[in-house]
Amino acid sequence: MFSRTRFGVSAFPMAIAASLWSSGPAVSGESRLQTEDDVRYRPIQSISYEFGSKAMSGYFVQRNSVCVVTLMIAEKIDPDLPLHTATRVRVMLDPGQVAGLDSEEGGSLSFTCGKDAATLVVSHGKRDKLMAQQDRAISNTIDETVVQGAGSTGSPGAVPLR
Repeated sequence: MFSRTRFGVSAFPMAIAASLWSSGPAVSGESRLQTEDDVRYRPIQSISYEFGSKAMSGYFVQRNSVCVVTLMIAEKIDPDLPLHTATRVRVMLDPGQVAGLDSEEGGSLSFTCGKDAATLVVSHGKRDKLMAQQDRAISNTIDETVVQGAGSTGSPGAVPLR
């Protein structure tokens, strides 16, 4: 009986460890190399993609309802070759704004700041598709600005015309 109880007790932690290992990125806060079209990220969640000959990793933080995105971009290289330097990109996006990265070899990434900067949506795909998505975001931003501007008298320091 001792060996049976001992096996039951040791099997339970092993089962939990195996389930955590299989879902490692979700539990550990890291992200796997993404292949889906659109993925929603929360602040400080790791973001990693390959597009064309480039590899990108980064994260974003929410600061005063703005997405502050930090990315490191480097050439995908053979681990046996000398290291190349990476480029750091820092971008601030208001909710609804989109920034994009393109590779000449194919594949593009778009980063869209979510409502109240609580999320960042990363879109991975063909450049034409992502450019059309960015054009729609620009149109929506212009429409919102025009609607908001129609109800105001101008800037706070403006003097009304008589």
